[in-house]
Amino acid sequence: MSQVQKRPYVPRPYAASEDEARLMIRAYPFATVITRGQDTPEATQTPLFFETEDPGCRTLIGHIARANPQAAELMAPGPVLAVFNGPSAYVSPAWYAEDEDVPTWIYRSVHLRGEIEPVEGPGMRTLMERIIASSEHRIGGAWRLSRIPEPDIARMMPRIIGFRIHLSALKGISKLEQTRSQTNRSSVAAALEAGEEIGKDLLIDLLRRPRSPVSKGH
Repeated sequence: MSQVQKRPYVPRPYAASEDEARLMIRAYPFATVITRGQDTPEATQTPLFFETEDPGCRTLIGHIARANPQAAELMAPGPVLAVFNGPSAYVSPAWYAEDEDVPTWIYRSVHLRGEIEPVEGPGMRTLMERIIASSEHRIGGAWRLSRIPEPDIARMMPRIIGFRIHLSALKGISKLEQTRSQTNRSSVAAALEAGEEIGKDLLIDLLRRPRSPVSKGH
């Protein structure tokens, strides 16, 4: 197995399937796009969407401002890492019903690696229309780029750069107390429900779903 396939470090109980990882990307498309940079790694937050609705689609599309220093790297073929973060929460040891351990965090995340393909010229308009359509679909909207006057679109398009990411490796992490008993998982869910953690609702639902016990040694 290559080093790329081994990254990031994911203990076996917390490894998500590729289907789960893809669902996480579709649910939380706002990603951190990371490239090597000239002197130091560069990172930009931007939404990334699968280019088609095909469940096995292996290209994602995105864009950033041309004025962004990272744009020069995304305008040339090369490797890229994108990290998608779902909900997360701190877990206090006081929340466990059956034992008391060290504090931890529960979270969901996806690390995606691939190769950049710059998008320019007429293809840029098509790419932006697809990104807008995907964004509107998430909120049940129907706004279209065509609602803006063409002269305004012509002025704005040169200010952004577009790209595809051709997927080479995908790893999902779903750390949801899988090494704990269902009693402890339910106790953590109840504590979250009573607290003020942002994004807790999905985590509570996932914690309350029955799971088979998993050894801590894995």
